[in-house]
Amino acid sequence: MAVLLAALGKTPGGHQLIVNSLLKGICVRKALLNSRLLSTSGSGTDAGDHGSTEFYDIVIAGGGLVGTSCAVALGRSQMFTDKRILLLETSKSFTTLESKKEGEDEPKFSNRVYAISPGSKSFMEKLGAWKHVWRSQEVLSMQVWDALSDANVTFANPGYSDPVAVVVESAVLSHAVEKQLQGVGNVTTEFGCSLQDCTFPSISNPEEKATVVLSNGKSISTDLVIGADGFKSRVRHLMGSAYLNGNYDRIAIVATLKLIEKTENNIAWQRFLPTGGPIALLPLSSEYSSLVWSTTPENAKQLMNLSEDDFVDEVNSALWKEYPRSTLVQRSCEFISSVQGRKPRLLPPSMSDIVPNSRATFPLGFGHSAYYVNRRVALIGDAAHRVHPLGGQGLNLGIGDVACLLKVLETSTSVGEHLGNLERLKHYETERQRHNVVVQTGVDFLHRLYSFDFSPVVAARSIGLSIVDSSDVLKKCIVAQASA
Repeated sequence: MAVLLAALGKTPGGHQLIVNSLLKGICVRKALLNSRLLSTSGSGTDAGDHGSTEFYDIVIAGGGLVGTSCAVALGRSQMFTDKRILLLETSKSFTTLESKKEGEDEPKFSNRVYAISPGSKSFMEKLGAWKHVWRSQEVLSMQVWDALSDANVTFANPGYSDPVAVVVESAVLSHAVEKQLQGVGNVTTEFGCSLQDCTFPSISNPEEKATVVLSNGKSISTDLVIGADGFKSRVRHLMGSAYLNGNYDRIAIVATLKLIEKTENNIAWQRFLPTGGPIALLPLSSEYSSLVWSTTPENAKQLMNLSEDDFVDEVNSALWKEYPRSTLVQRSCEFISSVQGRKPRLLPPSMSDIVPNSRATFPLGFGHSAYYVNRRVALIGDAAHRVHPLGGQGLNLGIGDVACLLKVLETSTSVGEHLGNLERLKHYETERQRHNVVVQTGVDFLHRLYSFDFSPVVAARSIGLSIVDSSDVLKKCIVAQASA
């Protein structure tokens, strides 16, 4: 569904309308927080009480995919070969899924996967990490359809020449990035450690270093703190930024499913259901697909309590079941067919089994930081923004943050500025908020639009989806925008 988001920004005035809808609230909170942000940030802990202070040019809080990618990007940059970079990771070590070894069975697929955009893949290739991705599946087209009408749309590059996305397991991609990190000599990883406190310079002394206190008691002086510590970000809290957040009251169920029969399996499927949210299948191989099913907490609980066979039956039903349609919706669909001509629709695969113990759940929410930067600090990934998974854009937004921040910091260094220069960091904030707000608001809009089963709304969205599907030019533009 990521490709539909680009359409929202392509309509006349659509980009500005979307941005204004979220930034209106952000601006109010920025004004309220302005006086606080002009003073020294942090919880007030005296860093001097923690013994001697060590210096690192950059401290990255959070060793997830986005934080580790940031460490690799900065460490490999020719502009930062003389910089010392510290990566903080709360786990005792990196846990990765190793590749298949000679004579061994292929490791089971993990139930957490990402749909990597061509732009994100290109950036991973520049980092040198993609060569370590030993298992992935190209998506040549995306099939999206409404369970309450005949409306559907297929997104693909002309002639199915290039993939619109690549599906990669989280563990496989983490392994690739972490393996690349091993060869970066100027990055130090501190395992079993997190950022506990941080003091940033005041407006009266902007050249002052930031001081970081770690959970192990160490005190670090640094030019720049990068918060990559997730949607409950400690760094964001300490920098004093307002945070717009909400709960969708939806649960995502993930699982790994086996197809009834082998296929090329290069199509991503997404069906919007009237029972709480979309169900999506992302291809993993010729035999397996990854499930992401967004639904209500009550329905999620029932689905998780089912036996494996019954759960597979429910998945197949959700993909194939015919729901009752109102006369208005039926006539709208017939009108669309009479104008466009009736075309065959691709049919989704059926599932035979579920990989044992692959079912899991996680709550869905929305979040956006009013600020991405302040003096000596920047937020990336989920620390700055949290998005509904129906667009498949969470990690892609984070990788985009890393690419943009890298560019800004390289520029800052090339002109002789210190890394935490606020005016320079604002270029990163402006560029990424303009992009991320559009995507987040677009995803939120689609979630709410497809939450209605009111006939006039179903008819209107069906007509809109059919118009998109009928225009090759529009679909080409949308795919190009979403692939960036």
